[in-house]
Amino acid sequence: MILKRDGKLLLGVKKRGFGMGKINGAGGKVEPGESYKEAAVRETFEEVGIRVNSCESVGQVIFRDLYFKGEPETDIMHVFLSEDFEGEPIETDEIKPEWFPITDLPYNKMWSDDEHWMPEVLRGNKVDAYFHFNEQNTFTDYQVDIVPDKCIAYLRDSDFGLPEEKDPGTLVERSASRAVLIDKDNRVALMNVKNLGHYKLPGGGIDEGETIIDALHREVAEEAGYKISVLCPLGYTHEMRQQHGIFNISYAYLARAEEYVGNNLMEDEQEEGFEVEWFDTIDDAIKAVESIDTTDRKYQVKFFTARELAILKEARKVMKEKYGK
Repeated sequence: MILKRDGKLLLGVKKRGFGMGKINGAGGKVEPGESYKEAAVRETFEEVGIRVNSCESVGQVIFRDLYFKGEPETDIMHVFLSEDFEGEPIETDEIKPEWFPITDLPYNKMWSDDEHWMPEVLRGNKVDAYFHFNEQNTFTDYQVDIVPDKCIAYLRDSDFGLPEEKDPGTLVERSASRAVLIDKDNRVALMNVKNLGHYKLPGGGIDEGETIIDALHREVAEEAGYKISVLCPLGYTHEMRQQHGIFNISYAYLARAEEYVGNNLMEDEQEEGFEVEWFDTIDDAIKAVESIDTTDRKYQVKFFTARELAILKEARKVMKEKYGK
């Protein structure tokens, strides 16, 4: 939990346990039945006595091969930012808290990764990062990516004339990476799901311990068969699929196909007839998706088609700005 007030952050010296002596923010492990946010709020109160009224998710940081008790492990830190809290910080067995000016944070006394991702958060960005550590718990490789912060589409059952009976808060959150994939001639690739009669963008779910960009590279290679270079973020979409009990977030990027390596389709993708189809222009790709009549199609196809159209139209704006076509 990053606590921010009057140009300062509340950090503190860790007094015991892993990272003892380092300056850090409040936080800790997620208990069974807790959400990440609930855990961050609870740990903040337990460690520094501050009650957080509201906070926002500002990203995740994945630590790979972080050595704990002599063994390497992968840890995922979900980061939250709050400017809405009450109480005065108190010293506990865990942390001795102190306010630090944002312009003069003690990065030399913090974990070595902090100075690479935290400034992005303080600039108002949401981050998706990983750090690969060695046995001395010094990172040897890292990547910090900015998560798309523009909502391209917010889709729900009522958009398709369907009832909404569930509390949105009960839906299970899932995240995915998707690419508007272009080649050197700016042709656009779609996955033609031949046996179901619709199109989708190459991409899919983000696995535990995987960054958004890691997932994008893997999913595009598995479905379309290409290594890619990521050109720019496009934004994200929300799908409140009540019939499936899912709240799906898709992070969309414009990407260039670099090398064909052959796809590796899952069994259900093979059965559905996944096949790459290239379109000469993005307008042609949009027309192909718009031609799909979803009236009597499967529930998820209604969402897929609306989602892909929204992303493709956003990509068209970006491509016109970048390439004039």
